[in-house]
Amino acid sequence: MKKTIKIIFIILSIVVIVFTMVLYGLHKKAERDYQEKGAQLIAKIENFKQIEKRLPNTIEELGIEESMNEGPYYEKKDSVKYVVFFNIGFDNTLIYYSDKKEWKDEKY
Repeated sequence: MKKTIKIIFIILSIVVIVFTMVLYGLHKKAERDYQEKGAQLIAKIENFKQIEKRLPNTIEELGIEESMNEGPYYEKKDSVKYVVFFNIGFDNTLIYYSDKKEWKDEKY
């Protein structure tokens, strides 16, 4: 009886570990997908900046219609800084900061 319980516990532990690893992998893949999609917008912003010598005021100046779902969204902070971000779920935002040239996963 004890041996059966031990085997069941080991199997359940393995299932939980595998499930956790799969979920983590899916989360990281989704984050990479968002970053790739965001990189396309960032490239358009940087191209606009190089040609026009200024940042676009809105995403529409790039010929892109603003998304009404998770993003990407663009926000001009000042004459040289901007952010590109995705709203993921209820309290999670993936944000690219142009001044730092890095992505941050922020929870609210």
